[in-house]
This record gives sequence, C-alpha cells and structure tokens, in this order.
Amino acid sequence: MQKRTTPLVAGMFAVMALAGQEQIAPPVWMDIPLVEDEPVGCLYTEEGLNIQPAEVPFDGPAFVAAPPKPEPIRGEIHKNSTVYDELRTLGVTAFEADMMTRETRSTFDWRRVRPGQTFDLYVNTSGEIDSLILYTSPADFVRVRRGVEQFSAVIEQVPFEISYHVTHGTIYDSIFASLQEQGVETDLAGSVDEIFGWTIDLAKDLRQGDQYALLYERRNYETGYTALGTVLAARIVNLGKEYNAVRFQPLKGAAGYYGLDGKSMQKAMRRAPMKFSHISSNYSSRRFHPVQRVYKPHYGVDYAASRGTPVYATGDGLVLAANYQSGNGNYVRIHHNKTYETYYLHLSGFAKGVRPGSRVSQGQCIGYVGSTGLSTGPHLCYRMKKNGRWVNPRMIDAPAKDPITANELVEFNATRDAYLSRMYEALNEGLDRTTVVQAPTQAPAPGLTAGMF
Repeated sequence: MQKRTTPLVAGMFAVMALAGQEQIAPPVWMDIPLVEDEPVGCLYTEEGLNIQPAEVPFDGPAFVAAPPKPEPIRGEIHKNSTVYDELRTLGVTAFEADMMTRETRSTFDWRRVRPGQTFDLYVNTSGEIDSLILYTSPADFVRVRRGVEQFSAVIEQVPFEISYHVTHGTIYDSIFASLQEQGVETDLAGSVDEIFGWTIDLAKDLRQGDQYALLYERRNYETGYTALGTVLAARIVNLGKEYNAVRFQPLKGAAGYYGLDGKSMQKAMRRAPMKFSHISSNYSSRRFHPVQRVYKPHYGVDYAASRGTPVYATGDGLVLAANYQSGNGNYVRIHHNKTYETYYLHLSGFAKGVRPGSRVSQGQCIGYVGSTGLSTGPHLCYRMKKNGRWVNPRMIDAPAKDPITANELVEFNATRDAYLSRMYEALNEGLDRTTVVQAPTQAPAPGLTAGMF
C-alpha cells in the first residue's frame, strides 16, 4: 500500500513547490477573465490576444484549424489521347480510371473529349480519385464525384452574368453585311431568319434601305468567355412595312416569338428550308431542263448553296421517304398534315436519325446540300404539295400557330412594353449603332405604342 501512494505524495509536493516560483506563469488561455456570453475559444498572435469567436467548437486549450483544401492536379487532353490515358499518366490506377469512366458514361460520353481540354483531379489520402472536373468548353464542365457505392457525374454550366444590347442599322447589301459593319456577331442574322422566316424571305425580300433593330442578351462567363444569348425583341422595316416580334414564354409550351398583338410569328409551314441561300431557279410551269435539254414544268424552287449546307424541315411531320431515287438523287419526303407534303431533292446525305417512319420538327436538320440525281451542281430543289397538288412553296399563306391566351395577355403586354422601351431608348441615340442598355423592366415607357419606330 505504501509503495502505491508514494508517487502520488511526491507529485503533490512537486506541484506545491512549483506554485511558489514567480517565473512560472499559467497558459495564456487560462488568464482570460471569464465573462458571461463571452467567447471562450480564441487565438493568440504576436500582436496580442484575438478574442474573436473560434470557427470550431472550443474543446480545450488547443485551437484546431480546419484542414487545408487539397490542391487539384491539373491535367490536359493531348492529341490521340483519352481521359483514361491522362489519368494513368498522373498516377491513377487502371482500375480507378476504368471504374470512373465506366460508371459515369451514361451522363457523359468520355469519347467526346478533345485535345486541349483541361481537367482538375482531386485525390484522397489513399491516392484514389475523390472528384474530377473536366472543362468541356468555356461555358460548361463535367463534374465527377465519388459516392458511397459508385461515381456520379453531372454536366454544369459556368456561372455567368447577362448584359443587354441593342443593335440597329440600315441594310445596303444584306443584313449579314450590316451586322458585320456594326461589329456584332453575324449569327444574329440567323436569329432574325428564325423569327421572321415565316413572313419574310431574307435572301429574297430585303431591299437596300430596309432597317432592322434587335434587343438581345449576352452571357459573360466567369472564365472570361462571352457568348451571344437570346434575342428578346426584333424589328424589320421591309419596303416601308414594319414587322415586330417579341419573345415570350407561355405557361404551357415552348418559348416563341409573337407580334405586338400576341399572335404567333410562327406559321404551320416555314417559307424556306435553308438560311441565306440564293434562288437559282423558281417554280415554273415551263422551264428548260439543264440536263434533259427539254422544256418541262419545274415544280419546285432551287436554292444554290455549297455542298454540305444544312437543310431544315419546314414543318413538323412524318418522314415518308429518305433514300436515293433516280432523278431526285438522295431525297426526303415529309408528310406534315392532311394538307401539306414537302420534298427535298439532290441531297449529299441525310441527317442522323432521319429515316422512313421517323418524326421531325420544324427547323430540324434533315440533310445536306449535294448534287445527286439529275443535277448540274450543288443545290437543293424544294417542292411542296397542297391537298395532293404541286404548289409554289414561296406563295403559300400557311396558318399561324396558337396566339397568346387571354389569361396571359396582361403579362405578355408588360413583357412586350418592357422590351420595346429599351429598344426605343437605343434608337433615340442615333442610327446604325450598337448600345449596351439596362435590363428590361416591367414598366412600359410613357406613350409607347406600336409604330413609334
């Protein structure tokens, strides 16, 4: 019994001896006067005592900092390489690399990676893949995470801010050339064609002196990349006649463009199957055939274009034929409804998925310009039947799609006025220019009415 208590007694005497020495001070954390509601955990620095609350619960005299975030291992896809190859180069095991790509391929096809794309690899303390970020473009990326049972992947967009712009000008050659002079993306010409393509044939109808105005978005990404966004409002003055359109999202259905009265700009059938192509031969009841060297009816409109130019379906419908047929060459035949059928002749090939029995949507690419069949050069012969009889596709007046419903008309009018007020402000600043404007608000400009421009 005596042997077991001796060390304890000796320890007590030692503590008492130390307490008598003035040079022995208690630890700093013990010297803080405790005040009710005062933080207990704190840091001591060379400048003095920092009594800010600790970010972690206090659990004793020692302050425990959060572990540093692991640094990513930066990789790059090289020529004739794959993500699997690059991961192996960085020390990832074959099993890990294969498991990650195999378990996430339903979300992202890793065969789509391209040379120059970069990725950030994060590994855990065991050297295994914890997560990976593959930058597929300046605007989006693929994020992979290790889960409890397997890897998962999501495709995400780089954060961006939206700015609003108005460009307006006068057409002297083409809208494409005018936009080029303005120093803005000529892709806007494609947007104008999408908006007004059911009413105006931009390749044929626009004249010198016609005017246009566009309110559109620009996306400014955190990566420094900028991209053209959505066109919110558009205006064309063609031979003195105004055409206006605004974008609106109904509660049911996809967003579309509507006139100032809420009627859809989109018709059941589009006027042209191509963008900005030259008409080399019109519909005619008697035309000299350049190959057969005889006069015969030409039941279509020929659009001259470079080989490989995309051809689009002019309406929703069912593909009845997509094959080669003597003089027609590679052609597509689409049944739209009980009234209309369209034909697309001399194609170089068909778009993916376009085959007999498949359904296509208006504006969907169905094939590419070629010179197959009886043809003297690359062009598209576009034909249309109405109620079983050949008609001039450029002369039809197809019905429009559904207008804005009465229940949504108030919201549509507010959106319309907000967009037009921004466009009006920019137009007042002078002709033929591009201006950054404030975000459209739902407050209409005083006195703004259709026809003010």
